[in-house]
Amino acid sequence: MIWDGREERQIEAHWGLGSCDPEIGQILLLKSETARIENPCRILANEFGIKRDGKTLCAASLVTDIPFFCIAGVWQRGTRDYPDAFAALTVSAYPDLAMHKDRHVAVAHPDDWFDWLLSERPALDILRRFPEDSFKIMPPIQQSFEGLAGAA
Repeated sequence: MIWDGREERQIEAHWGLGSCDPEIGQILLLKSETARIENPCRILANEFGIKRDGKTLCAASLVTDIPFFCIAGVWQRGTRDYPDAFAALTVSAYPDLAMHKDRHVAVAHPDDWFDWLLSERPALDILRRFPEDSFKIMPPIQQSFEGLAGAA
């Protein structure tokens, strides 16, 4: 989901920002504390995988009454050489996930979804921590966060 200047809208985009460095290739994740957030987006998800050494250990899902949540991300408009693309932001681990990983994708609180898209407040204020028992941890299923590459 992006803000197009008038309204929120869903776009289809490639997961992985283009890089000027040919050795890097694509940028999938950005550290929220140091990322330059010029074009915020929300990535719709119902779970995300927690990986270590390339292996998915478990999946995490926000405990909520709605069927999805939003991961904070940034996007870039496509060029002749590269499509519209997005990357997810990461944060220090929330209490429920800290035993599995020290960092993971940043989940935006539902109350902050529009503030995130409109850059109404500083990014680090919006990407606040969730309290304990906010996430359900489960074995990974086939369609985890890495399978959501087309929705931003």
